[in-house]
Amino acid sequence: MPYLGEVRRYSLVAQIFHWIIVALFCGLFYLAWIMTDLPLGPEKFRLYNLHKSLGVTIAALTLLRLVWRSFSPPPPLPRTMPLWQKRMARITHFLIYLLVFMQAPVGILHSWSADFPIVIFGLFTIPSPIAPNEVLEAILNWTHFIIGWLFFAVLLTHVLAALHHHFVLKDDILLRMIPGTAALQEKRRKA
Repeated sequence: MPYLGEVRRYSLVAQIFHWIIVALFCGLFYLAWIMTDLPLGPEKFRLYNLHKSLGVTIAALTLLRLVWRSFSPPPPLPRTMPLWQKRMARITHFLIYLLVFMQAPVGILHSWSADFPIVIFGLFTIPSPIAPNEVLEAILNWTHFIIGWLFFAVLLTHVLAALHHHFVLKDDILLRMIPGTAALQEKRRKA
């Protein structure tokens, strides 16, 4: 069903933000998976600093993405999509943004409470305004861990839903976020 002049795709800027953040998240989760089991030493510190750098970068890019979104709103969901799916899509997107803006500060506070600096890509250090605190460090360590797994579950749900739309429902939900697929999206929409 035509959208009667409504925008059917995310803007190129929104697509670029999305896919850069996706790539950074892949690196972030990979580092989180391998760095904790490494023995204490320079390699572990290097990977932890890279993890922190990626986390801060993701938070900054997500904030910029939200600013961009205020100028270039996302395309509407298809009119034929059931209401429950629309609600789930909105909830999932809300949770992604919420968890980014929860996880980054928790990670930063965790590092500071453990008396570890936050060195961004070896270029500069974010100074700590708090003193080391073992109790706070333990709470934040656990909180960062739990939020990380919640984040993984929400992102996995988001990815599986997009793949379900593309391969099972064969609609254009996924295509509207992939650069260079406007013609394929239009073909699918008309089919």
